[in-house]
Amino acid sequence: MTTESFAKFIKEERTRLGMTQAELAEKLHVSTAAVSKWEREKCLPDITKLEDIAAVLGLSVLEVLQCARNDEETCIEILPVEHTNIQDNFNTQLAAVYRETVDFAARQNMTRLRRFLKWSVVVLLIALLINWFPVYHVVQVWFPSYYTTGEISKLVFRGSPQDLVTASEIMQTAENACEELGLTWEEAKEKYGPLSRYCHAADSYPDVVDEWHEMKLWSAHFDLTEGWMWVYYSQEGLDEKGEVTTGSWRIPSLWYLQPDEEGNWKVVHIKEHA
Repeated sequence: MTTESFAKFIKEERTRLGMTQAELAEKLHVSTAAVSKWEREKCLPDITKLEDIAAVLGLSVLEVLQCARNDEETCIEILPVEHTNIQDNFNTQLAAVYRETVDFAARQNMTRLRRFLKWSVVVLLIALLINWFPVYHVVQVWFPSYYTTGEISKLVFRGSPQDLVTASEIMQTAENACEELGLTWEEAKEKYGPLSRYCHAADSYPDVVDEWHEMKLWSAHFDLTEGWMWVYYSQEGLDEKGEVTTGSWRIPSLWYLQPDEEGNWKVVHIKEHA
């Protein structure tokens, strides 16, 4: 039994009995979609359903397995001793067709498994490419009159694993700057340098008593003397009532970095298109 032979057979037998797909499905306790898949050569029914299919269609299991109605009625009851050879013949034939059907179903399942694994690998590769080459970020910063082509090109590749590790340390400093409250502008500049722009200085935002922020690293690239980081962030300053008094939302930000005398990377310039 193959999907092609069973599809044609089940449709002919169903039509012969004047049953719709829905009616056959109801009698077999399966979904209409399952019957539809059988008739569209998409799959075979579960082996455990063969007896039910035979009973509903008024056929023997052998006829269902062979996908052919026998002209002469086949009896599968225990025959008298004188007919044991006929019974043995029938059992042998039934077993052979059953094995053929099981083998076909196994091959079909293996084909589906291979197809599934193939597409899983493709999806995984695409996900990895998107993760390491997030070119879609270019659209979010494409201001030709503001950013240069070289600056935008830093978004095409996330950066090497070592670059991302280095950038994570800088990101932590930026997170600290966002969370710092109570410093004056001068104190913030002294402590954080250009990252002080993310502080809510007490002398500029006296009403801010709490803050919320979110920072995402888009890409990071470092060479011997210079580094670049693209960061995407939003932040808010909240007053005593929890209301937003100041904030910046969904801002792409380009940070320029240089190593100090001890080799530690520091942000020296921040470029944003507000």
